[in-house]
Amino acid sequence: MKFTAIVEGQPVEIEVNRTENDVIEAEIGGRSYRLEAKAVEPGVYWFIWNNRSLEITVTQNRDSYVASLAGHRIAVEILDARTALRRAAQHGHDGIVQIRAPMPGKVIKVLVAEGTEVLVNQGIVVLEAMKMQNEIKSPKNGIVRKLAVTDGAPVNSGDLLATVE
Repeated sequence: MKFTAIVEGQPVEIEVNRTENDVIEAEIGGRSYRLEAKAVEPGVYWFIWNNRSLEITVTQNRDSYVASLAGHRIAVEILDARTALRRAAQHGHDGIVQIRAPMPGKVIKVLVAEGTEVLVNQGIVVLEAMKMQNEIKSPKNGIVRKLAVTDGAPVNSGDLLATVE
């Protein structure tokens, strides 16, 4: 499984693969690790790495996790399309922003036209996924420079919907 996480405020690419007998192979920020992992109880894990036993406690907040290891606390936020959009809206953007589909589905309605001025959190496109409609909103104030979809078009997760400048 590949994903991006924000660890202590910095983006980190992570790939994790579980192999035989609780062995995990991970690549974190370009460095490879092989370790044993066991869940002791909810939120408490034991890892064996380099012949050392480590206990890690993980607590989950709304959009992030805090891992505690040997008295050190590490804040981690797992990024997916939705958290990336929310983060973009909270922190603002300069320049052109690409708005991408957070899930596979079908475009039910395009709510704006190219050249339209939009406000942060204004609806751009309505997607239908698993019989639920989701309004995809602009993460910033700006002008719609490109619409990459039309009404009725199928989309995959990550497909470009529009760009706002």
